[in-house]
Amino acid sequence: MTVLTIRSHKRYATRQPVRLRSSPGPCIDGLLIELSSEGCRISNLHPARFEIAQPVTVVIGDTDYAGVVRWSHDGIAGVRLDRALHGHEIAGLLEQGGRPAAPLQMAS
Repeated sequence: MTVLTIRSHKRYATRQPVRLRSSPGPCIDGLLIELSSEGCRISNLHPARFEIAQPVTVVIGDTDYAGVVRWSHDGIAGVRLDRALHGHEIAGLLEQGGRPAAPLQMAS
């Protein structure tokens, strides 16, 4: 069975190391696997646990992006950014991760 999900923003696949920082607590290394203008999905966050609505900072390279945890389970978390990214910012982050700025294709 295939589920078609309508999203308000294009999502881009990527694979690049990031750090997720919450206060209080240490920075947690993770892997940025999906990016959109308003958020991201980060994997490899074991053994850390994050709560819904917890403020966090996503550190990509030398840039910090403030946001809140939207969901978290099994070492993966979705983060909604406080400030939407512009197209050139998304393209730059995707290039930094070695991926062209092509949106994810949804299954039909």
